[in-house]
Amino acid sequence: MAASQMEIVFYDVETTIPFKKGQGYAMLEFGAVVVDKIGLYEKECFSTLIKPTTDSAPITKRSIDCNGITDRMVQNAPSFKEVADQIFRIMDGRVWAGHNIIRFDNRRIVEEFKKIGRDPPKPKALIDTLPLLRRTFGSERAGNLKMATLGHHFGLGAERHRALEDTRMNIEVLQRCATVLFLEQHAEAAMQESAEDEKKALSEKEIVPGSLPEAMRDLRLKEKEEDGEGKKKKKEKAGGLEGGEEDGAKGKQKEPPAGDKAEESPFRRPLQEAMESKKQVWMTYEGGSSVPGVRPILPLRWDGSTRFVATCIRSGIEKCYRIDRVVRATTKPNKNNDKKVVHSDKQVNSKSPICSC
Repeated sequence: MAASQMEIVFYDVETTIPFKKGQGYAMLEFGAVVVDKIGLYEKECFSTLIKPTTDSAPITKRSIDCNGITDRMVQNAPSFKEVADQIFRIMDGRVWAGHNIIRFDNRRIVEEFKKIGRDPPKPKALIDTLPLLRRTFGSERAGNLKMATLGHHFGLGAERHRALEDTRMNIEVLQRCATVLFLEQHAEAAMQESAEDEKKALSEKEIVPGSLPEAMRDLRLKEKEEDGEGKKKKKEKAGGLEGGEEDGAKGKQKEPPAGDKAEESPFRRPLQEAMESKKQVWMTYEGGSSVPGVRPILPLRWDGSTRFVATCIRSGIEKCYRIDRVVRATTKPNKNNDKKVVHSDKQVNSKSPICSC
């Protein structure tokens, strides 16, 4: 039966309870749920009360106390013979699963079919969840591992001793046991992996197009590419844009308005070229909240004749600088950036707080 090879039928039966030696059982209710073997989702269900056909196994008070099924409830129910075809169809050729079915439920199925002179359905395979959980889940977690005990252990409520309800509880219990075992086996590794992923995510912040992080990333990539490929660098005085170099590339960046201090500064043209080529500049600056120091900046635009706006690479903050306070500017780091820089009879130590923006 190809259609049922991947399906499991969980089932349960309710019966009378013998009150004397040699007395047999009479089936009072049958319930089954067909689930997909891969996804364990419910595909079909069937349940029915069954009226006993003989008085050899009467419904006693003990039986009623156990499952709540009374003579009145089964008075108009079909006999087993009347529902045998449906039970056979849902059971035959599938994997049978249930709690303690090997010792109890399977035997009751065989007996009832034998009473009506028919061959019983045959399982493709058996999964008895009681010995399965004893072997894997262990009694130290949930005592005797009876369905009633497991139901309370997982907060599912009391076992009702009704066929279909107990069948569905069995499926739910099995899924929860599997979850516990899975977490115990893999939780430590999963938590460690999640911690590493979180740390990686925090270190790799999302880069928004047009943002400062993107500009900084592009600058770093460009510098690495130029160094790796050995591209020829532009000729610069003293290894950078120092002393008013005038040979930089011309772009479309708007020139600052004419002004005495702007025109007099030897760094106006180098800063203009850095803006046009979007190059990073290492600048020695007098002013700010601390002593003069070397700071990496990304010149952005002019703000009047004597001021320019740049992003401090260290802090990521846009600041306005006065051009007459620029002591030195270079487009690439060199040994002097890690040493004391002497200019205009002033000594600047870059090891002091570098970013004083």
